[in-house]
Amino acid sequence: MDDLTHLLALNATERVGSVLLRRLLDRFRTLAAVAAAGERALAEVEGVGASTASEIRRAFAENAGERERDLAERHQVRLIPWDDPASPHGFRCLFDAPLVLSVRGSLEPEDAAAVSMVGTREATPYGLGMADRLAADLSECGLTIVSGLARGIDTAAHRGALRRGRTLAVLGTGVLRVYPEENEPLSRRIAASGALLSEFPLLSGPSAVHFPRRNRLIAALGLGTVVVESGDASGALITADWAMEHGKPVFAVPGPCTSPVSRGCHALIRQGAAIAACPDDILDEIGFSRNVAPLTPEEDRVLASLQSGPLSAAEISAETGLARSDVEESLSRLSRGGRARQEGEAWLSASRLLRPASR
Repeated sequence: MDDLTHLLALNATERVGSVLLRRLLDRFRTLAAVAAAGERALAEVEGVGASTASEIRRAFAENAGERERDLAERHQVRLIPWDDPASPHGFRCLFDAPLVLSVRGSLEPEDAAAVSMVGTREATPYGLGMADRLAADLSECGLTIVSGLARGIDTAAHRGALRRGRTLAVLGTGVLRVYPEENEPLSRRIAASGALLSEFPLLSGPSAVHFPRRNRLIAALGLGTVVVESGDASGALITADWAMEHGKPVFAVPGPCTSPVSRGCHALIRQGAAIAACPDDILDEIGFSRNVAPLTPEEDRVLASLQSGPLSAAEISAETGLARSDVEESLSRLSRGGRARQEGEAWLSASRLLRPASR
């Protein structure tokens, strides 16, 4: 068995995440050694214990990794290990990144420019309309919309995004087990032009412990998180709290003072969340602009080079043949216009809709 198959077996237990995996690797050094370890040796690792050790041994004995991999191949599901460079950029801030990320559909480099949108399942017509409209307008500006495929606000956000661009759905189930079932047709549309994502085994069903865990992934994938209707206590507020704790902008859509499903949004605003009454409120905060100036020939070439993925200024210079100084000037202008953004030494294309036109 290779490392991916070993990881799938560990993931099948739903008890081993990347934190516990690091401890296992500190003790056994390789995944093959973890797979070969006895139950007693596994139980001695901090955080494992007898019960989890038994589940790990059972997963390997029952060939859970091979079965999961075969299922993924049959359904054309991409499997991304926790340490793979192809893992979404937003997950780099997670200390407990998904052990294996399942992708039904496709992840694109421009999905790094995303906004998360969440809210109550018991949405009002006002909330549904705001979620749909904001998602559609932000998509038109080149942002990918991330949500959780739940009833209510999530569903409206996905539908609005699909009218104008891309959307990612982070599930509290496996990607082959859509919940709620009524959103199965919507899930197929999302997979066709975006992606369904999950850290859970492919056929894993809904669970009360799954949804709080998936909320951190929704927040991690966005440059900011927008809450559209929320009561006093909800998963949407968990997502917003996670975003705030990690320094990401949080926005709240204000609603009627008498509406129970606007209380959470109003509380967020009192805590410092920005008001999101229109797309510009969000675009301004995350540094995007809906004003699109024509590209210079140099900017055109620089932005085209970023469509295959993140590159440093030196790599862009080598790929385009432009002088390093011209590349840096172009990147600066592209960044100010919301077309590119920098992460460390690397530059990323920030907007699918702001790609240069074909020459």
